Amino acid sequence: MRNSRGPRGLSHKLSGRPRLRMIIACGLLVMLSIPVAALPRFRLESNPKPPTQAQIKAAENRVKQQQAALGAQQGRLSAANAQLAALQVQAEVLTQRYDRTLVDEQRAAAAYRVTQSRLRYAQRAQAASQRRLAGLAAEEFESGGGFGPMTSMLGNASGPQGYLNQVGMGQVLAQNGADTVAEAQANDVVAGAFRKQAHDLLVAEQADLRAANDLKLAVQAAVARQQAFVRASQAKRNSLASQLASAQAHAAALKSARQAALAAGAAAAAAKAAAAAGSAPGSSTPPSWARSSGASASQGDIAANWALTQLGKPYQWGAAGPGTYDCSGLTMEAWARAGVALLHYTGYQWVEGPHVPLDQLQRGDLLFYATNNSDADTIHHVGIYIGNGMMVDAPFTGAFVRIDSIYQPGTPIGAVRPAS
Repeated sequence: MRNSRGPRGLSHKLSGRPRLRMIIACGLLVMLSIPVAALPRFRLESNPKPPTQAQIKAAENRVKQQQAALGAQQGRLSAANAQLAALQVQAEVLTQRYDRTLVDEQRAAAAYRVTQSRLRYAQRAQAASQRRLAGLAAEEFESGGGFGPMTSMLGNASGPQGYLNQVGMGQVLAQNGADTVAEAQANDVVAGAFRKQAHDLLVAEQADLRAANDLKLAVQAAVARQQAFVRASQAKRNSLASQLASAQAHAAALKSARQAALAAGAAAAAAKAAAAAGSAPGSSTPPSWARSSGASASQGDIAANWALTQLGKPYQWGAAGPGTYDCSGLTMEAWARAGVALLHYTGYQWVEGPHVPLDQLQRGDLLFYATNNSDADTIHHVGIYIGNGMMVDAPFTGAFVRIDSIYQPGTPIGAVRPAS
């Protein structure tokens, strides 16, 4: 027979939430998703009864409903992901547009600074022209103001030649005045043009910045909303997947329980027939406990209650306490507290007491699990029954001593009541 110290698989802690679990428990590959709260009601009775075909049919219908709901949600999630992908592409396009806007804004800012410099130069030229124009006006007034041409000619000590000289100077002054006025007007026009250009560039720069910022905020908000929607859709999909796994495990457990009950009934009928024929089933050499009906109920309570005190301690190959256990190490130590010596091996424990039908279990009885329920040589796991369809066991590497349904590792190959 196989030693209980075989390889184990992945771990999980006991919780009330559905979970998908793949394990190699003492050599058996199992995939389960059974929340404790969702265990079939028939398993929570002290004397479990097999489920009916109607219960199995209802469980299978529930599985179909969950499959349909999961498929519909998966479709919605795919659509949401497609929309998110489209939004992300759009966001990428708009991001590039945003980058271009920032570049244009930088160019506008540079042009604004250049224009401001030109405006300051034009303003200085304009001020200089205005000063020269004012000086020319004062000079003209001082040189010719209040004297007509005839008075100047007759009263001039230099005579007519002096007058002619004065007239020539006036013409020069008049020409200079016209040039100065024209320059001043031109400077005014240039300064005005640069002033308007600087104003327009500043307005454009500010408008571009506002537009770019508004665009960025709009894109970020749209993508964030869609991402939130996708996350919610994923959470809903995951929830439905967990519900489907739980429904599938529930239906499988119902079928297994019914098959086990039918098999137990057939075995009991065969035993009765053999007894009626005068030949007892089993080996011709009775085991050492043959004259005993197994340990007492009080001893079973002691073993079960002690096993419950070890909850949470980690699994370890070949360990038998006090800090770690494997499956047969835990059962050996539990029954040692009740005064019954067991060997540290599932195969030997299988023959260390009378076999008990699953509908006659009492606390402390050992439940055995095999890869092939028609071959006791494939037994790989053992747990301690604590009542209400539950047991305490040390399941596999990475897990801890915990409470499981007696059907959670699979349908038991059988149960044993250890004997002194």
